[in-house]
Amino acid sequence: MNITRLTHFILLFLIFSCSRKQDFKPTVKLDTILKKEKLKNDYNEFRLDNVYLYLGIEKRQSFIKFREQTSISDLILMTECEKPIVRCFAFKMLVEKDYSKIRELLFKHQSDNEYLEVYHPPCVRMNEKVKVYMLQQLGPFSDSKMKFNRVEYDQIWADFFK
Repeated sequence: MNITRLTHFILLFLIFSCSRKQDFKPTVKLDTILKKEKLKNDYNEFRLDNVYLYLGIEKRQSFIKFREQTSISDLILMTECEKPIVRCFAFKMLVEKDYSKIRELLFKHQSDNEYLEVYHPPCVRMNEKVKVYMLQQLGPFSDSKMKFNRVEYDQIWADFFK
């Protein structure tokens, strides 16, 4: 009787542990991304003015300048960075550049459960998961050309949090 219970317990454990989604694993270190001297200088200049991620950052001149100076391929690589804030900056810039595969990139980050602080001026600071920040950039009330309609957004939100 005990062996049967133990066997059932082990089977249930294996089923549930195997069915859980794995968290997103960053694949690139920031130092590796910034090996190009110009990109490194542009990034450092941008980050000096933008220490935090905050609501409305896309209107800042430093954001616009860095977005314009940085290639799509470099921004895509940044979405793989080990630092969650870099992944979010890069994703936001790709949204602003109307990157045609932004939805595919979002789904790649469906299990990106790392937290970061997002500031909502004037004085609210919230901890958000990277995937939540990214999904909100394509929400129905965003300015993105690639945004989801309300029904799509609600379904994706539900899928992200199964």
